[in-house]
Amino acid sequence: MIDFSTRVNFLKPNIQIDYNNISKSDYIEVLQLLKKRYEISAKNIELFNGYSSAIYSILKFLKLKYCFIYSPCSLEYKKAASNLEYEVRLINRFENLFLPVKERSVVIFANPSYLDGTYYDLQNLFKYWQSKDATVIIDETLLDFCKESSAVHYLKEYEKLYILKDFSNYYSNDNLNLSSIFSKEENIELLRKYEPEDKLSIYDMKYLEESLKDKEFKLISNAVNIKNRVELEKVFSSCKFVDFLFHSSCNSLLIKLKDISSKEFRHRLEKRGIKTYNCLKYDFIDDSFINIYVGSKSSIKRLEEVLYVI
Repeated sequence: MIDFSTRVNFLKPNIQIDYNNISKSDYIEVLQLLKKRYEISAKNIELFNGYSSAIYSILKFLKLKYCFIYSPCSLEYKKAASNLEYEVRLINRFENLFLPVKERSVVIFANPSYLDGTYYDLQNLFKYWQSKDATVIIDETLLDFCKESSAVHYLKEYEKLYILKDFSNYYSNDNLNLSSIFSKEENIELLRKYEPEDKLSIYDMKYLEESLKDKEFKLISNAVNIKNRVELEKVFSSCKFVDFLFHSSCNSLLIKLKDISSKEFRHRLEKRGIKTYNCLKYDFIDDSFINIYVGSKSSIKRLEEVLYVI
């Protein structure tokens, strides 16, 4: 079975780790590597024991009433906000980005976005969010897959900004429980007061440390992922069941189908050894959509052959 359903990078960092000989991890070293990689001061970084942990920590820390999520987005945000008794409102990105939000609310925006991989210029939205005195969480988990700019530069002018990033996808380890939040130094200091000591796995820290030390990985991964994404788009653009493709900037494609349901389309692919992701659980997604992630050149070639005959 050729798997196009996994969101983790199909390329892996060139690292060799003997986990039996790891006795400790260098937290300061990891922060310095993150500082260099993402061009942000180490004082503006806090690490968390996984994606869900980071989301729960920041929403619990903020303690606000309303949470607006630009969706489709990771469902972890809606789950966490609901469990923390926020009043959750969803904004359909596909229809209108500029629906009103309440004063002093939390707004959550993934950039690039989940499923479709769209990268947004957030300048006008930031102006609007500032006018509403909103606290902004930008999820940049997928940004490493593209060459677009981070929202880090907004930290200088907007103190209520938190940038969240999970490292498991890009660094190709689904079991890696390490995420970060970037924010102003004062915000990080306050956030850190509520965090437990020794919350991070030394094995996860070592994996991220060695991944960040692989200087060629970023260049190779981005070049190959972009090239293969273009090939994948070409393959689907010639498929008779495709209505249109969203323009993606990362390793994820969202495709709207015609004359066939996503269930039937996925079934036909699976009968021929191709596995795709069922994205129906996401908000504002119906049975006309499929989601697929970039794979190897040989996998895309096989997919092309299958699409020709289904």
